Amino acid sequence: MAQESVKQTLYYPLRKHAHSKVEAWESPLKRQMVFSGVLKEYHRIFFRQKIKFLFRDIQSKVSLTDFTLVHATTLFSDGALALKIFRKYRIPYIVAVRGTDINLFLKYRKDLNSLAREILREAKQVVFISESLRNNFFSTPLIQKLEGELKGKCRVIPNGLDAYWIENANPRKKQTPPTNILYIGKFNTNKNVLLLLQAFLSLKENFPELRINLVGKGGSQEPEIKKLAREHKESITFHGPIYDQEKLRQMFRENHIFAMVSKGETFGLVYVEALTQGLPIVFTQNQGIDGTFKEKVGEAADPRSKESIKKGLQAVVENYPEYHTENLDFSRFSWPLIAKQYMDLYKDATSK
Repeated sequence: MAQESVKQTLYYPLRKHAHSKVEAWESPLKRQMVFSGVLKEYHRIFFRQKIKFLFRDIQSKVSLTDFTLVHATTLFSDGALALKIFRKYRIPYIVAVRGTDINLFLKYRKDLNSLAREILREAKQVVFISESLRNNFFSTPLIQKLEGELKGKCRVIPNGLDAYWIENANPRKKQTPPTNILYIGKFNTNKNVLLLLQAFLSLKENFPELRINLVGKGGSQEPEIKKLAREHKESITFHGPIYDQEKLRQMFRENHIFAMVSKGETFGLVYVEALTQGLPIVFTQNQGIDGTFKEKVGEAADPRSKESIKKGLQAVVENYPEYHTENLDFSRFSWPLIAKQYMDLYKDATSK
C-alpha cells in the first residue's frame, strides 16, 4: 500500500512477548508503527475492557482526525475498535474476517453477538481472504440472519504471494509415478502433522514406495514427530527448516504431492507455492484454500479423520494425471494486483 501512495499508520495492540516480532515492520516507506500500551492478562477474558483500554490508548498517541479510513484486520478485536473510532470521529472503516473470528468468537463468545452485528452493519466493506472463509462465515447462525444486509458489501481478496514464486512458476507436473509427499510448516497441534503421518503410514502398507519429507521446525509435536521419523527412517525424512527460496523451490521440485491438513487454516500460501511448482495438494476441507481454484488441483480432507486424510492422499497417488496445475493463473496472487484491489476498496469506502 505504501507503494500506492497511501500514508499508513499501523496500530499494534501489544503484549510483552510480541514487541520484538514487529519492530522490523518499521519502514522508510509511507508507513508508521504505533504500539499500544501493554495489554493485561485479564483483557483476554474481559473483551470490552480491552477495547476501552485500546480506544483511550490510541487517542493518546495519534491524532485520529488526520485519518480518512480505518482498515480493521479482524472482525472482533480490530473491528470493535474501528466501530468506536467511527462513532466518535465518523471515520469510515472496512473490516476483514479471519478464521479466529469464526472459529473462536462467533462460536464461543455469544455475549459479543450484538457487537459483531453492529460492527458489520456500520462497516463500508467486509473482506475475506478465501472463498472457504466467506462460506464458513455465512453458514454461522448469527450471520445467516444478516445475509441480506451483508452480501452486497463482501469481497474476497486473497493474500499475496512473494514475487519469487510467480516469477519462477513451473506448474507442470512430473510425469513419473508419484512417490514423494512433502509437508512444509510448523509442527504444532493445529498443523496436525501427527495425524497426517499416521494416515501416510497406513497408506504405505498398500503403496510401499511412498516417502514423505518434512520441512520446518517449532511446535509442541516436533519431538514426537522427530521420534517417528527415526523409527521410520526408510520412509519419513525430517529435514528441519529451509529458508533459502532456491533450496525450497528445489525441495518442491523433488517431490510429487504437497500435503497439509491443518485443523484450521485461514488461507495457507504454502499451498499456492506448491502449485506454482506443479505439486497437486491435499488440503483441509472447508478451510483455507478450499474453493480458491475452479480447476482440480488436489483433494480436500477432514482434519479430524485419519481415514479421510488417507483417502485424500490415496486419491492423488492413484489419479495423479487428473490434477491440473499447468494452466493455473498465479498473477491474481501478485501484490501489485492485490494492492490495486485494496486501493479501489479504499476509494469506494471514502467516497460515500
